[in-house]
Amino acid sequence: MKKYRMVFILCLFFSFFCPFMVCAKEFVSAKEGLDVMFVMDYSGSMKTNDSRDIARGMVKAFVDTVHSADIRVGFVAYNDRILTFTSPLAIQTEAERADLKKLIDQEQYAGNTDIGLGLSYGLELLEEEAVRKRVIVLISDGEPDLEGSNTGRTTEISKEDLKLAAEKCTENGIQIYSIAFGDYDGNTEVLKSISESTSAQMYSAETPERLIEVLYGIFGTNMDYSIQKITDGVFAHGIQNFHVGLEENYTDEMDVLLISPEKIGNVSIFYDGQELPTANHGNYVVGKIIEPDNEIRELDIRTETLESQELQLYLISYRSLTPVLEVNTSFYKNEQFSYELHFRDKNGELVKDTELYQKFTCQFTLGTEENGSEMLLDADALDGGIQGEKSIGQSGTFCFRAYLEDSMGNHIFDPVQITVKNRKPEGKLPEQGMITMLTGERQYVLDECFSDPDGDKLFYSLVPGTENIVQAGISDGILTVRPQKAGIQVITLSVSDGEYVSLYNCEIDVTPLWRAYWWFFPLLAVVVAVLLRKRIHHPKEMLEQLEEDTKQNHFCGKLDAYFTVQPEIEEEIPPLSFQLYKAGGNSLVLGMLLKEYPETVDALGLDSIYLIADADRRMVLYHTSESSVMIGNSIACRQIQYSVSFGDVIYITSLNGSYELEIHYIAVIQ
Repeated sequence: MKKYRMVFILCLFFSFFCPFMVCAKEFVSAKEGLDVMFVMDYSGSMKTNDSRDIARGMVKAFVDTVHSADIRVGFVAYNDRILTFTSPLAIQTEAERADLKKLIDQEQYAGNTDIGLGLSYGLELLEEEAVRKRVIVLISDGEPDLEGSNTGRTTEISKEDLKLAAEKCTENGIQIYSIAFGDYDGNTEVLKSISESTSAQMYSAETPERLIEVLYGIFGTNMDYSIQKITDGVFAHGIQNFHVGLEENYTDEMDVLLISPEKIGNVSIFYDGQELPTANHGNYVVGKIIEPDNEIRELDIRTETLESQELQLYLISYRSLTPVLEVNTSFYKNEQFSYELHFRDKNGELVKDTELYQKFTCQFTLGTEENGSEMLLDADALDGGIQGEKSIGQSGTFCFRAYLEDSMGNHIFDPVQITVKNRKPEGKLPEQGMITMLTGERQYVLDECFSDPDGDKLFYSLVPGTENIVQAGISDGILTVRPQKAGIQVITLSVSDGEYVSLYNCEIDVTPLWRAYWWFFPLLAVVVAVLLRKRIHHPKEMLEQLEEDTKQNHFCGKLDAYFTVQPEIEEEIPPLSFQLYKAGGNSLVLGMLLKEYPETVDALGLDSIYLIADADRRMVLYHTSESSVMIGNSIACRQIQYSVSFGDVIYITSLNGSYELEIHYIAVIQ
């Protein structure tokens, strides 16, 4: 039972807290497939510029050393015609590489130069696939030249096709890298123009080593490839020995590439005490180290050279590490915002190697879209990745950027949108208890009543209102409420954390004295009863006698009546005014003045409240109503005469408190 109870507790815990947990999102830099189309000039001028087949040799060397499964290679050989061609093919196996190299060697240099034809045909062979990037590498030693050609095409047509093909590449996002090979015959501005129009570059490659460096400069992106020149020199006849230290780890393949304008002699490559197989193709030699051991940090190379032989030695490393960015994309203000960058190997396994991560330069920035400013975020290389965290003190939408670099290249992640949320302040005023005109002011320490979930300092203010039941003000974070009269007033309190403003309606109830001190009325009733026992009389007789005694008097001034309290379901009664000099006789009943509101008259007992004209512009109030009647601060008891002068206010409250009526006796200048 204990086991099941623990499971239940854990489930309950996660049900409560999981909705509030901030989860990081992963952004994987999936490698984009790449289709490379070599469009190579096989015109007769190349026989002079490339007499030792260096250009096609370096293209074949590239085919032999490029490793990525994401790269497919196509080929077009042209002069004033299309000689050989193939759509982009995979080149992962030795057989696939051999087939492509055979196609490259199939034709010889001859004929005129029709660059427009070759480029247009290469463009047609590039299949459009949304997930693959397409690149054309144009290699030529001169401008279009069709003088003497019997194809029916002209130099002008070739140049126009070149222009149209470049425009189509621009429209379809296909980059054209142009290479002016050898002793270029013509103006390189044409090649430069078409390359730049497709957001690519033009290169000059006068030597074979320059061509191979250009090729890997084009494709050595996404931190996959590293081309390291071991030696570049002129050697004497004999055996040359090279000791190479291996700097990179986590590589999937390393290729040793030797190139020379002349035929290369015997080459031996020793790795981990074993001699590796090599492929000698005349002016270049390739030796492959498949799945290198990270613990082995050196290799030895031995080769035969001729007298004064030029020799370049390269180490080409390929690494299949996928960078993964893990970052919180949504969190609350002032919370710790975490971010991490790590690698997955070709098997999808997380790489946990602190030494590896310490070799990388990693830069994290966070900026706003409004002003474009960015802040640099700290990060450390730890076991399992490069990690950091930062507290953000303002809400909004931010742009998070990550940059990664090492000796093999660099990688820029796509910007990540970060949302920092702000939670509104919480709280309410405590129950204030009973407030009356006698209790005086109340004070509330607002920081004790309200709090901010994000830990921000709060600012308070009052929204102006029209009611005058209470007088309210805020000073130094303290709300002071002073009652002005009985009633209910809603004050609106503005609470701000500097960004978000919340409005809180606080109901302040100023209790009428009669309701607050209800116990006084039974006591008063006892006193009145005692007094009445001394003066037993008939109310009607008293009124008649009073009217008789004051028949020579007449009313003056006016009465202004205000209903300060009435049931919400009833239509509001507006302020009323009555000219007393218009009243016939020297007495009146309040119920007659308000006969248009019979329900109100009944509730307040106005038919039992009498006003009689008195001398010196005064009135006598006499009532037998069950309602509470006050003249100013004095209670008017039943069946007792009270004098009312100009400026006096008569307060009448129904027995159940649902109605309150104020009557002001006001002088009128006539």
